Amino acid sequence: MVVLHVRLRPGRDDDIAAWYEAQEDKSEAVRNAIRAAMEAESGDGRMAAITEAVSEALADELARLPGMVAQTVKDALANYQFAPRAETSEGDEPATAAANLDGLLERLGNGALD
Repeated sequence: MVVLHVRLRPGRDDDIAAWYEAQEDKSEAVRNAIRAAMEAESGDGRMAAITEAVSEALADELARLPGMVAQTVKDALANYQFAPRAETSEGDEPATAAANLDGLLERLGNGALD
């Protein structure tokens, strides 16, 4: 068994003294605090914090992705002109499909799909 003695200085360590006094199981609380400090020193705690930060940043970027894709498509099609077909033959797109595409492109250009 190891017994630890710690001297707390008034005015300098008041925060630690207040925390210690508030603990129901003082020995367990001190052991847990020492283990947490050891994990932080070894990098495990830092790795967990880094992993959490990266996860949050990735979630933010993924949330922005649909808007970025819509803007990219809108920008790419902004000046695109469809050439009219001189002749139609069997297998060409029906007029309703062309009208639907024109309507979609118009809505995209007006920002209705954002």
